[in-house]
Amino acid sequence: MPEQTTIKERSPHIPGLDAEANTFLGIGLGLTGLALGLRPKLAPLPIALTALTAMLYRDPERTTPNETDTLFAVSDGIVQHIDEVYEHRYLHTDCLRIVTMRSPIDVSVNRSPVDGEVRYLEYVSGEFRPLNDPQAPERNTRLYIGLDSTWGPLMIVQIASPIARRIISPIELGERLEAGGRIGTVRFGARVDLIVQRDSIELLLGAGERVLAGVSRVACIVPL
Repeated sequence: MPEQTTIKERSPHIPGLDAEANTFLGIGLGLTGLALGLRPKLAPLPIALTALTAMLYRDPERTTPNETDTLFAVSDGIVQHIDEVYEHRYLHTDCLRIVTMRSPIDVSVNRSPVDGEVRYLEYVSGEFRPLNDPQAPERNTRLYIGLDSTWGPLMIVQIASPIARRIISPIELGERLEAGGRIGTVRFGARVDLIVQRDSIELLLGAGERVLAGVSRVACIVPL
């Protein structure tokens, strides 16, 4: 069954890699050593699988600029489109929705776009449609995170892909987040929506641009 996993403390990990990679890397290195001892010609296969695991489980340290009037990207990937929606769960107003599509080989860790407090948290178990399906945002398994920042509220929606079918999140209701802090992991591709009140931001990018979570500037805050 797909489920949200809440992690209060991050497990020990190899720098630059998610802790979940530890087991797979250990197995891969063990098989490589075994192959080198018994049949060296077979060693390239476990070496390749170990390298693939390291790539898929990347979790690089990143430094988010200290800019309180800036919204940063939530996910690595390509900004697919920006549209207007009415957000009815938390914001209850007309909003801009910035949609980022992440490929299976992009870093799978999502990060907070601003400093703020988690005021809304809802996990919805659903289907696993292709992420380009127009109904995927409302039908797929997803996690809603509503943040209250110093300038106003916003919503983040992490949407699972048909491959991994799991969203892992370390955050809890009422938790204080820093801009660039880790808020969840969705492996092997994902769609991540950043939803903000329409008149509160000025966009700094457009559809088709590549972004990095916690680093790329998405918008600046417009004083109300």
